[in-house]
Amino acid sequence: MKIPGNSQRIVSYLVLAILLAGSMLSMPSAAAQSTETKDKIRLMSAALRARDAGDLNVAKENLEDLLRINPDDPNVQNLLDAVNKDIERKSSGEPTVYGQAASVSEFSPSSAGASSSTPIDTSSLDGLLEAEATAQKAQVEQAEEALASAKKLIKVGRTEEAEDLLAQAQASLPLNTATVFVIEDIQEMRGKILVDQGEAELAKNNVAQANAIADEYEEKLGEDDQLKAYLADIEKVSQNPWRQNPEDISPEYVANQQVVEQLLVKGRAQMLYGDIEGAVQTFREVEARDPTNAAAKALQVKATQILNETSYLDHTKTRDEMMQEIARSWQRPQIFDRESEIGPEAVPTVLLDKISSIEIPSVKFSGVPLSRVVETLSELSVEYDDPTLPLNERGVNMVLIAPPGQDPPVSITLRNLKLDKILDFTVETVSFQWDIRNEAVLVTKGTTNLLETEFFPISRGVVIRLTGAEDSGGGGSAPADPFAPAAAPSAGPSASDTEDGLKSFFQRAGVDFEGVPGSSLAFDGTQLIVTQSPRNLEKMRNILRRYDQPKQVEIEAKFMEVNQGSLDELGFSWNIRSGSVTTGINPTTGAPITSPKSQFQTDNRSLSQAFSISRAGTLPLEIIQNGQTVINSDLAAPEIPNAIDLGTGATSLFSTFGIIDGVNVDLVINALQREEGSDLLSSPRLTVLSGRTAQIVVAQELRYPENFGDIESEVGTGNANGGGSAGVTITAGTPQDFTVRNVGVEMEVTPTVEENENISLKLEPRVTEFEGFVEYGGPSIAISGATTVTVPSGFFQPIFSTRAVRTEVTVYDGATVVIGGLTREEILTVNDKVPVLGDIPFIGRLFQNKGETSQKRNLLIFVTANLISPGGSPSKQRLKNVEPNSLFQNPIIVSPGGGVSRQIAE
Repeated sequence: MKIPGNSQRIVSYLVLAILLAGSMLSMPSAAAQSTETKDKIRLMSAALRARDAGDLNVAKENLEDLLRINPDDPNVQNLLDAVNKDIERKSSGEPTVYGQAASVSEFSPSSAGASSSTPIDTSSLDGLLEAEATAQKAQVEQAEEALASAKKLIKVGRTEEAEDLLAQAQASLPLNTATVFVIEDIQEMRGKILVDQGEAELAKNNVAQANAIADEYEEKLGEDDQLKAYLADIEKVSQNPWRQNPEDISPEYVANQQVVEQLLVKGRAQMLYGDIEGAVQTFREVEARDPTNAAAKALQVKATQILNETSYLDHTKTRDEMMQEIARSWQRPQIFDRESEIGPEAVPTVLLDKISSIEIPSVKFSGVPLSRVVETLSELSVEYDDPTLPLNERGVNMVLIAPPGQDPPVSITLRNLKLDKILDFTVETVSFQWDIRNEAVLVTKGTTNLLETEFFPISRGVVIRLTGAEDSGGGGSAPADPFAPAAAPSAGPSASDTEDGLKSFFQRAGVDFEGVPGSSLAFDGTQLIVTQSPRNLEKMRNILRRYDQPKQVEIEAKFMEVNQGSLDELGFSWNIRSGSVTTGINPTTGAPITSPKSQFQTDNRSLSQAFSISRAGTLPLEIIQNGQTVINSDLAAPEIPNAIDLGTGATSLFSTFGIIDGVNVDLVINALQREEGSDLLSSPRLTVLSGRTAQIVVAQELRYPENFGDIESEVGTGNANGGGSAGVTITAGTPQDFTVRNVGVEMEVTPTVEENENISLKLEPRVTEFEGFVEYGGPSIAISGATTVTVPSGFFQPIFSTRAVRTEVTVYDGATVVIGGLTREEILTVNDKVPVLGDIPFIGRLFQNKGETSQKRNLLIFVTANLISPGGSPSKQRLKNVEPNSLFQNPIIVSPGGGVSRQIAE
């Protein structure tokens, strides 16, 4: 069908105007943009692309989806009608023109009718459409310029300005076929800005901020493929454990690790500048915060190695000094200086002490009422109290409580007495009594019963100090007899004995239990229940206040023993023989037995020959039958350990023999030089209550029998016909009643803490050495026919040597006592020679044997006493990094759920 040109143009203008009006009516405001509008833009652009590409079915689907969102949009309806017409034309084989031309043809009937019936002013319509098209074109160009400007802003990092510019450009554009693609580009760029920001947060592993940007994206631009890809990236990061932010997962761990890193840097710096001990303390603090920190452990190992290198030099230096002390020990003591005496510190007083300290020069009362006397004494206490005290703290408050009408006169004269004595004499003259109550002196009638009951907590250590209970585990003052039977274990004092001991102590201290009717004392193991007068209760309180302090002492004993031995020996032995004569025939071999006609042999001794101790038990076990020795077994005692070196068992250095003019010459050269030594350092440490005995043993236990059973031997005989038995049965003496003796160093220490914090030490060190065995009894001989059996006794008993010291000293807290003099030096020499020949210069040395061996031992004992608090740290001393009265605890506590680390108290 052919449409007139003007009518076709008019219809085309009408359709375009309708489309523009529909687009403007359906366009929401910029402030009310929502996901629905974004879906419209997406569906509109997809439909237009599909239609322009000839894919009418896809265009129809997008338009139908768009119509479901906004069914009243005439623009969408017209586009859908045009697409349906194009589909019909395409199916019928008619030529199809995609775009608005297809829509124009649909209006041809009405347009023709309109042109025939009513004239249209086409000039004004053309101007309107042209103006609208020009304005729309300008908006599109401005939007494209905004896109270009936004790209430049993004390149220089001004993304916020680019976002604002794009948002304004998108808000200024109406949604229609001409602007939909520009709007789509703007949305894509705005989305890219947000996605780039989100990816930057993901690079920092900040998933929470990335999710916030995704929510902003969806709110502003809706859901699209770019957002889906971005959400997929967020999901990947959130599921990757390596991309998690540790501050969000374990904030406390991150904070602790920051402190640990700072401490590690500090410790490394301390090691760098030589503060090794400080570095070790820092690394220990790191371990307290992070027990599994490998760096701290490795650095501690390195620090310990550095300290060990220094400690080895200390060992060498100390060893040389101790060996030098042996040589210096021959010098007699001299006076170099004297220690100045330091008096004890003053102890703060309470009311009873104050009354006992105030001395009044003179008091004289003649018929003065008791009430006036009490008032006068109170005023005098203010006058004669310590003048260094503030005025409001001077004097004693005194109160008289007497029955009505009883104010007896007092007549007494006293001089230079303490206030408590004046009160005693004054109240006794009128049959009154005085006591202490509520920080005041109370004077009452003598018959008044003022007993009160109080509970005094008391520790076990205080009970021991007050009662003087003997330590069942402490040793006596004399060495223990190893052959004495073991003493029965002590059950300790009973509860009643403890009560009696406590009451006796307080009675001796001035608290009267016998003269106060109704008074009593009970002890339940942890506290005292005392019924007494207030005055006596105040006395007990003062006494317990002085004693109720943990008095325990850490004893650190250091035993340093150095043993050095040296041997130097050179000797020559000659044996010269000439000629030979036959003295007999060997019955076994038939060979002649010869001996020299003349012989010269030196008899110089070596150290081993000169000083070797005869071994105990030299008689062997021997069986003789028919004059022939069948068995000969030596049953000697064991060798003596740690004996002086005599070179026993050493072979000769050189030996030779030859014949000179028929003379046999043998020469043996014995030469030996060697040194040996041993160093022993033992440093036990323990804590003991004041007044108790601590025992330290660094020794080996030697177990030996005290008794032996009888030796029995049976000897059988045989006859000439082969009958009988010639067997020998020997039953050795069976060891019985074994006992133990410590061989080494033993020490008993009894510390007593004095009132001025000095420590009195009772020291009893003892060094026991094993010297060897001695055999008791004689041999047993059994004879039967031609068989004789000789059995030695074999009853060996050990020999011990003991070095002991017993002393008592008083030292300051933390001071060290040195116990020396436990030294031993033994020197043995031998100088044998052949007379005349041995005196020839130079040559005479070939006929001499000279040797010297020595053994030096030096034992030093260092005893350090420290006052220790119940927490395990020194109670008075300030150590590096350890405050007084610190509490030492294990770093790990075993709970039902496993090991739990302690936290450091900040």
